[in-house]
Parts: sequence; structure tokens; C-alpha cells
Amino acid sequence: MEKFKMPPLLLLVMFLSLPYTVMGDMRCGFCGKTPVPYPLSTRPNCGDQAYKIKCDSNTSTLYLDSKAGVPYMITSLNSKAQRMVIRPPDVIPNTCFSQDFTTEGFQIDDALPFNITSSNTILLLNCTDNMLHLQVPINCSANCLCHTYINNTPSAAACGKVSLCCSFRTGGSQNAYIIRVHANGCMGYQSYVNLDPGLPFAKWPAPGLELMWATPPEPSCKTKLDCRDLPFSKCSPDPSNAGQKRCLCKKGRYWDPASGYCQKCGRGTGCKYHKNQTPAIGYGASQVELETMKAIGDLAAACLDERRQNRPSMKEVADEIECVISIITGDDPKT
Repeated sequence: MEKFKMPPLLLLVMFLSLPYTVMGDMRCGFCGKTPVPYPLSTRPNCGDQAYKIKCDSNTSTLYLDSKAGVPYMITSLNSKAQRMVIRPPDVIPNTCFSQDFTTEGFQIDDALPFNITSSNTILLLNCTDNMLHLQVPINCSANCLCHTYINNTPSAAACGKVSLCCSFRTGGSQNAYIIRVHANGCMGYQSYVNLDPGLPFAKWPAPGLELMWATPPEPSCKTKLDCRDLPFSKCSPDPSNAGQKRCLCKKGRYWDPASGYCQKCGRGTGCKYHKNQTPAIGYGASQVELETMKAIGDLAAACLDERRQNRPSMKEVADEIECVISIITGDDPKT
């Protein structure tokens, strides 16, 4: 029986995608049209499971659950800065109570790698006199920014009937995980990131609460198979945690927590490399890998030749690709 052969065009497409398949990817790809950066995880088989968030693929919207399980919409992500902004809940009209009042506001489990940054201005609404006795820096005066918010927000109009509102800037351990509302303190709140208090209300940014996540370590492992999704790594003892193992990058590579990948060492990367070594395509590759890269590069160049008669036929392209794949896999292309 004649051996089945793939159509040349399909073979070409499969080959061009081969490096990405072989290399693997620990990132979760997209939530609908929204990219999900590493280490955030929307599924059990991608990202770092300590950094779980939720995805609504129908609306391309990401959510972070609070300690109470309440989902808060993520409005922006900055993977390099390891920060995200969530949308605080609105004040329930005609009540001056936050929509998350029943769960006592926004609270993150302090065992998770997320915390509230120091870039937020928090406006506390519908407050009791207990707020006046707090020792933390807080402004409950008549010129507090909370009054500007109330006077310009129709849904918060009921808050104007309450005499006391306050504001403070996040920062410090006691505010790292909680924006709390409760009956003995304040019953409502709103938050703004990097708010300039000198701006008129019309130029205030959209409400937001900025969080940051801790730098993720290399994935944990028990056997070498656990590291198959992190190329150029091997399961080795964790130098900072006795008895634990992690997928540590091999020599000539370094762990890049922003991409979740073992990147090549080079100038400015902070890891060791040979004196005359510079970052380049193919650095760290074996001789076979270099030869196959050169072969496919030569083939691509031939396909782009200006003179049509010099370009290889699809059969010639398919034969060449089969040959290259056989070199990679060790199979005989003739069989």
C-alpha cells in the first residue's frame, strides 16, 4: 500500500508552526480578544495556578475574584510592571452603600500573590464618627475630595445627605489587601488610580483600583516530565527552598517571569555568557538545529526569488521540508 503523503501546502503550514509547537507555551493565550499575560492563569493547564483569574470569552473580559468570591472586572493589565486595574463597584443609587457592602468591600486573600498598590486614592462614603478617631492618615475635612465626587456623581447623590466622608492614599501593610466597608466605619467607597487632586472632576480618570502581583518563580516540579512545557529547563532542587524542586533554566538561559520562558543569556541580561558571545538567532542551538534553520532559510529565500523560473515547485518544497523534518525527528523520509 502506498504511504499517505500530506498535501505540500498543508505540510508547509505545519512546518512553519512546528517551532512554536515544539517550544511550547505556558501562557494562556487570549480571553476572547484580550491577551492574558504570564503568570496569570485562566485555565488549569496554563499560566501559574497561584495567579488564577476568570475569563468571559464572550465579552473578552477578565475578572479577579475577591476573598469572598465576588468577581471584579479587570480593566487594564501591564505585564512588565506586574500590575492590573480592576473596576470598583458603583454606589447603589439612593442608598450610599457600595454594591459589595454585604461582603465588606474589596478584600484579597493575603495568601495570594496579589496586593493593593500605593497608587490609589480611596474615597470613603457614608462614614460614622468612628473614622475621626483613627490613627492612620485620613482626611475627613470639608475640603476632602470625597465631596467633589459626591457633588458630581448622580448615583452618589444620597451620600450628600450624610455629613461625613473621607479620603486616603493607599500604602502600608494595613491597606495592602483590604478596602473595607462596614456599618461601624464607612458604608461606601470609590477609588481612582494616580489621581491628581488639583484636577477638576471632569478630568478625573475613570474609577479604578490598582493591584500588583508578586514576581512568579519558576514552575514547581517533581519529575522531568513536569518541565516539558518550559523548554530549556530541567527539574532541579530549588536553591531557596530545601526539599522542593523547580524547572530551572539550563546553562546559558535565564528565567524571565514576564514571559514565563527561559530566555537566552546576552549582554544586559545579568546572566553569564561567553566573552565573545552576542544574542543571535541560533545561539544555544545544536549543530543539527543550526543546519535545519539554515536549510529552511535557504528554502524560504528560494521561494521569494524575483525570477519565477528560479522558484522551486510545490513538490520540491514539500520534498525539502520532509527532508528537514526527517533530520529533526530522525526518521527516514523515503519510508
